[in-house]
Amino acid sequence: MKIRFYAKKIILAMAIWTPLWATEAKDFIFDFGGVLIFTNTMSSFKHIGMMNVAECMIRLGINPLTFDQHIKTTFFTVLDQVAQIHHLDGTDSFHQTYDEKGNKMPFLMCTWLQGAMTSAEVKSLVEQEISLHPEWFGCQAEQRVIQNTIRLVFTPEFFVNSRKISQAGIAFIKKCKREGHNVYGLSNWDAESFALLKQRHPELFDLFDGIIISGHVHANKPHASIYQILLERYELKAENCWFIDDQQENIDAAQKLGINAIRHTSTFQNTLKHIRLAYSKSTRRENFKNNGISETTIKTNNNAMIDGEKISLTDSTKYNCLPANA
Repeated sequence: MKIRFYAKKIILAMAIWTPLWATEAKDFIFDFGGVLIFTNTMSSFKHIGMMNVAECMIRLGINPLTFDQHIKTTFFTVLDQVAQIHHLDGTDSFHQTYDEKGNKMPFLMCTWLQGAMTSAEVKSLVEQEISLHPEWFGCQAEQRVIQNTIRLVFTPEFFVNSRKISQAGIAFIKKCKREGHNVYGLSNWDAESFALLKQRHPELFDLFDGIIISGHVHANKPHASIYQILLERYELKAENCWFIDDQQENIDAAQKLGINAIRHTSTFQNTLKHIRLAYSKSTRRENFKNNGISETTIKTNNNAMIDGEKISLTDSTKYNCLPANA
């Protein structure tokens, strides 16, 4: 039992730290927000105003642990109310997108990301209505917080200052490049702030072989067109690509087009493990098929599993793949 336990540990370590692929190079596609770029919380709170935040929490009795979510919900609600007042709604060219929890993002956010409205246009429209509708807010402090959040998001310089780059992400991309893989970016991002972001962080963006953002091509994930634009522009084959994103809707859309996709939920070490295990499953099935072997007849000597199917260490070596649960 101990031998089996340590054998599994060794194979799992190999899956994480050895080269990504044994032979064939692959194309990696990365989302930016939530994968390689994150919110600088302290910088954001400073811009919103710490005194505004404190007064808002006290007057409305908001738990500090849930304040972020409260402000986000109010922010989305205000954007929806502004869109309703101006009779803005979806059209055939409108691409709905979602936040990290799968919630629909407001129309104004989607059109901004899609490049149909500029930051200045959205900001002017919303600020005007906020000043006219104090009844939308529980207190004046909450109104000031939302006003400052609007300015933060829809002022490119402010928004870029509130972002931070994942050093672990940079390291992972460099690993991909060292092993001969091509690296691409695919993200919902407005064109104005992205230009500033790219200028300020060449240590990240100079690593890419190509980048598609929604504000440039007027298409949002998870709409199929933005994935197709990436594949066609850089002459990529869907089956040779691995797409890494933090939102399940975007993962599902990529998979429908035949792109291998992994949801990034924690660390790149964990994401790499999932990529290698998913790759080992597909390789195993293909090799079994080429050898005329039925997967359901394979007998195993241990408890390693792939999608509920057992595969022994001997099988994995003979057919050039790793056991999924090793």
